[in-house]
Amino acid sequence: MLHPTHEQHFMKKVKSDKHGKRPSRQVLQSLYAQMMMEYAVYHFNEQRLQHLIDEALDAGDPELFKELTSHYNALIGEYKEGKTIYEQGYELELEFKTK
Repeated sequence: MLHPTHEQHFMKKVKSDKHGKRPSRQVLQSLYAQMMMEYAVYHFNEQRLQHLIDEALDAGDPELFKELTSHYNALIGEYKEGKTIYEQGYELELEFKTK
């Protein structure tokens, strides 16, 4: 799954309702997969919107620019406090670098 030092760092971030119990490999893999998906979706949408905003500016389209910046600001707002993902009583808090 992960390099041992990465797995240790990842394990420190995983919190449990079942105090002291190490999650199974299946739970860790699920949390890791969900984490990667959240980061991928966020970064894809952020880059896509930035590109479309740049195109709207280049085209001189103020209405499209306004609409796209509204979507961009909503995306940033949704992720600025982070996200928490859950799996079988375990949780992982994700942080996003928002501008």
